[in-house]
Amino acid sequence: MNARQAVFSAIFSFVLFISLELLLRIVFYFYGYPFIKPGDYLYTGFYPIIKELVGKNVLSDDDIHDVLILGGSVVSTPWSHMETRLDTILQKKYGKMEKFAFYNAAVAGHTSLDNLIKYRLLNGSRFDLVIYYEAINENRANCIPPEDFRIDYSHIKWYKNIYRLQNHPEINYTIIPYACDLIMSAILDLVLQRTYASQEEVEPEFVKYGSNIKTVKAYERNVSGIIALAKKRQDKLLLMKYASYFPQGIKLTGAKEDMTYYAGCNYASPVSIWGDAQNVKKGIFMHNQILTRLARKNQTHFFDMAAKMPQEARFFCDVCHVSEPGAQNFANKLAEYIVDAKLLE
Repeated sequence: MNARQAVFSAIFSFVLFISLELLLRIVFYFYGYPFIKPGDYLYTGFYPIIKELVGKNVLSDDDIHDVLILGGSVVSTPWSHMETRLDTILQKKYGKMEKFAFYNAAVAGHTSLDNLIKYRLLNGSRFDLVIYYEAINENRANCIPPEDFRIDYSHIKWYKNIYRLQNHPEINYTIIPYACDLIMSAILDLVLQRTYASQEEVEPEFVKYGSNIKTVKAYERNVSGIIALAKKRQDKLLLMKYASYFPQGIKLTGAKEDMTYYAGCNYASPVSIWGDAQNVKKGIFMHNQILTRLARKNQTHFFDMAAKMPQEARFFCDVCHVSEPGAQNFANKLAEYIVDAKLLE
């Protein structure tokens, strides 16, 4: 090959590369990936609530009490507006001279792993207090044959896709390796007939596997990660024991009839989205044990919300979500603990 041919070949390869890169970026754009920085799909596709917080100048050494809420739907904005409730109560308790800023990163369906990832993504922020409240969503991860369970939850496609995105730091410069990885993984899934659990619900044929609470080590590892990160950043961390309500002597099935045992809220979730009722109850119990033990071991602030939520139907919409009276009780008890423990002083 002479010099002219070599130059032509190089130009042709470059044009081919650019054309493929542009084509793939256009294709992925229609699937929700940002065209310029497709790596930001970690925010836009998985954690949009964190995208809203990244870049904000959150500091723990100013005159504003910055509070981060991590968890699932129970303490999220759409379900309970927990940040607004706490802000109102604490303003009354501390006086108008004190300033509070609440950042609610709790999202429906998020597990301990999601909350660890979200907390990591907020690496430029420092909070006066981080509140963690979640222990039920892990149960979906249990509903899969034991041989298919993975401690990093990669047996759920949601997390496998997150890991893939994180494993390609070059994606903003070239999306080609990421696209090849995605295609190869899809092919292997078909060839190997891989089994995945759902992140949003439980497949009926997988319900029986939920009796084995396989998430114990994973939950402990994830919560330990949150604790370690809080210590490193010098953020005060408050872990809370998870409150639930399973009516005594009643066998919950996930049918509409279950709702007659609760407060009659406009929105409620059947227990079946997490699995069999007894398995879900068992999972919450075991995850609560881990929370209690880790708080004691690491001398982390701990509040027993399970003990502070009366076992009465009027306080719950379903096995975990709280009604209006329940949300009021939840926020008041939590605020009382924050004040009594002097967590924001």
